[in-house]
Amino acid sequence: MIMHYTIFDYLILATFLISLSVYYQKPTPIYLKLFPVYLLSALIAELWMEWLSQQGRYNTGVANVWGIIEFCFYFFVLYEIIANKKIKRVILFISIAFACIGFFNLIFIQKKVGFNPVNFSLGCLITVSACIYYFVELFQKVEAPSLSRLPAFWICSGIFFNTILSFPTFALLSFMQQISRENKAARLLFQNIDSIFLITILLTFILYAIGILCRIRIRKSIL
Repeated sequence: MIMHYTIFDYLILATFLISLSVYYQKPTPIYLKLFPVYLLSALIAELWMEWLSQQGRYNTGVANVWGIIEFCFYFFVLYEIIANKKIKRVILFISIAFACIGFFNLIFIQKKVGFNPVNFSLGCLITVSACIYYFVELFQKVEAPSLSRLPAFWICSGIFFNTILSFPTFALLSFMQQISRENKAARLLFQNIDSIFLITILLTFILYAIGILCRIRIRKSIL
C-alpha cells in the first residue's frame, strides 16, 4: 500500500527544517536546541499513526504515548523559560508525576483501545497554567525585553494556543462521535474537524517558526 502524506506532515517537516537553523545561532538555549529533535519525533509519530490508520489498525495507542511525551517536552520548555526558582521546582516535580501517572493510567487503568481523555485533559491544564504564569512573569518585569526578538515568548505562545485550541476540539470530537449519526449538523461538523485541526496546527507552527527565526539578525549592506 502506498503511503499517503497529509498537509500536517508537510507542515511539521517544514518547521523541522526551519528549526535546524538554531544550530547555526550562538548562543542557543537548550530548549531551542532540542526543538528539532521534538519536531522530528512529532513527524515520526504522525507518520506512524497515519500508516496504522491506512492499514485499518487502531493508532490511539501511539497517540496516547506520544501525548505524554509531548506534554513532558512542553513542561521542559516552560521549566527553562520561567525564571522563578520555586515555580521551576514545581514544574519539575509535576513533570515527573505526570509522566508516572500517565503511563500508569495507560498500562493499568485505561487498557481499552481509544483516546485517553484523562491524560490529555490533565496535560492541557498543567500546560495552560504554566504558560499563563510565564506571560504574567514576563510582563511584570521592570525592563521587559523586546518581544519581537524573544524566542521564549513566541514558543510559549505556540504551545499555549495549540493547547487551548486542541482541548475543546478533542472534547467536541469525542462528543460528536456519539451524536453525529443522528444529527445532520453534528455530522457535517464532525466531517470537517480536520479543517479545525489544520488551522490550529498552522497557527502553532507559524509561532514556532517565528520563535526560531527571530534571533537571526539581518545585516544591511553598506553601499
